[in-house]
Amino acid sequence: MDDNVTFSTCRDATFAALASQLDYISSVNIATCFFGVEGLSTLPVSNSSQPADSPKASPSPVVAASPNQLILGVPLNETHHSYHLTLVPGVGIAVTVVAVLMLVVLVFLIRRKNRELEDSEDRDMRSSKVFPPPHSVKKFQDGQSLMFRKFSYKETKKATDNFNTAIGQGGFGTVYKAQFSDGLVVAVKRMNKVSEQGEDDFCREIELLARLHHRHLVALRGFCIEKRERFLMYEYMANGSLKDHLHAPNRNPLSWRTRIQIAIDVANALEYLHFYCDPPLCHRDIKSSNILLDENFVAKVADFGLAHASKDGSICFEPVNTDVRGTPGYMDPEYVITQELTEKSDVYSYGVLLLEMVTARRAIQDGKNLVEWSQTYLTSTPRIPELVDPRIKDAFDFDQLQTILSIVQWCTQPEGRARPSVKQILRLLYETSDPVHSGFLQTDEEGEFGGCAGRGRASKGKMHKNDAVFNSSDVRYLASSSSTSRSHGSRSFLLESGSPQSPPNMLSL
Repeated sequence: MDDNVTFSTCRDATFAALASQLDYISSVNIATCFFGVEGLSTLPVSNSSQPADSPKASPSPVVAASPNQLILGVPLNETHHSYHLTLVPGVGIAVTVVAVLMLVVLVFLIRRKNRELEDSEDRDMRSSKVFPPPHSVKKFQDGQSLMFRKFSYKETKKATDNFNTAIGQGGFGTVYKAQFSDGLVVAVKRMNKVSEQGEDDFCREIELLARLHHRHLVALRGFCIEKRERFLMYEYMANGSLKDHLHAPNRNPLSWRTRIQIAIDVANALEYLHFYCDPPLCHRDIKSSNILLDENFVAKVADFGLAHASKDGSICFEPVNTDVRGTPGYMDPEYVITQELTEKSDVYSYGVLLLEMVTARRAIQDGKNLVEWSQTYLTSTPRIPELVDPRIKDAFDFDQLQTILSIVQWCTQPEGRARPSVKQILRLLYETSDPVHSGFLQTDEEGEFGGCAGRGRASKGKMHKNDAVFNSSDVRYLASSSSTSRSHGSRSFLLESGSPQSPPNMLSL
């Protein structure tokens, strides 16, 4: 008690001293006897190794070692070492497997990204083959210059306020108003998606607008190609599309005089495409949504994604076999059946457009085709005024209405050869809008006779006046749009022979 030595401490010291003097089996037997622990067993050994005079076991608690270690006969340090030998290799293998899997996934993602970038670059290269250089300067017929620029996606996004300035929507995509840092204001047409067909239309429109310049064609200001994005930048038309003014609610109706002038403007644009382009072009998608109006309501034709040139660059627009494309209600039924495109397909669409401007009804409305719907009124003279847009009431000229409806009937003949040319349409429009100049007929110094020769190109098949032999009863004197002035008096006039006769059921002019 003086040294504070307990019985338990003394017992532990005694067991340790005894165990250090004997072999392992004897130590277990001694522990069993000394501590009196029931259930302890030793590893099976031969009788020869067991001392004859081993004491019997007596119950006593175990303190120095755990029963499991004594039963298994494994020293403490060997158990701990075996555990480490199992854990370390397992962790190493797991880490290695995870690292290999991550490496495989990383390599796959990198290869896929590279493939996407290569595909995008290939598309951009294919597209850029037809794009004129951004710094090239194009000239208008009136001598003004226009920079044809390539815009970046970043500046386009900024100019459209993160594409929050939508001003129109169509099958191709959305149109936004954009104002760039240098003050340039344009209309940006953003394609919905880049497909093979969409890419072709995109390239075709840039190629055409880069070389087509006319006061009644929307001018191209630039383009943007970046990854899978495609944009076209046009001159901004403050009054939007003709479709909006005819069909959108809460819009002031266009006056009758404005509608006649728009009809003349569109006809001038078609005359340029059919007679003065080299080679001649068919627009193939004349409709109200593709007629845009500037701040003075001057009309300009837009969207040349479906335009098609004449066969082999011929001076005349010869029939071209092509896939049928266009807008239902405006499409030439003969073209739909034969798949043979001519400039008379544009003439049919123009006739539908004229009827749409008169009636303010859509090309297809209430499940009815506009041309077919109008026949009931056209065959009854007293009912003709009922065709006019009710919003303008009686504010129209009845004689002009009769002339316009006669042109509509002529343009929408089932057969293309029975339809007029754009030159003939223009003459009738000028006569009805300005009768003073209807008798002012003369030939231009470079005027040419014949239906296809009258294109104003001296380099291709020009005919001189003294070489022409014709019957005056077979020719019509038609106005040309070669002048940049909008006044009728300054226009030159060309001759066109072999014109088709008016259909017998036309309204009397």
